[in-house]
Amino acid sequence: MDEAHLISALYNIFYYSAVVLVPPLLLATIIAFVVGLFQAVTQIQEQTLPQTIKIMVIGFMLIAFGHTLTAPLYTTSDEIFSRFHEYSK
Repeated sequence: MDEAHLISALYNIFYYSAVVLVPPLLLATIIAFVVGLFQAVTQIQEQTLPQTIKIMVIGFMLIAFGHTLTAPLYTTSDEIFSRFHEYSK
């Protein structure tokens, strides 16, 4: 197996890892902003409120869309490991 194919496979792994990580991080940022704004307006000083809401929302998102987010990463990883014997010379 040539190096170009291996580099392409590794690039795909990095890309699909970013696809899995970016939506939860973006959602956590938006939730933190909204809850922080709500706390500032209502003067609620509860420190665990943002973390609890973020954990619940991100957990729900991963339960609802986890398969869709991780499917490309799984197939690429499966392809790399099924062709693992071709990488050594």
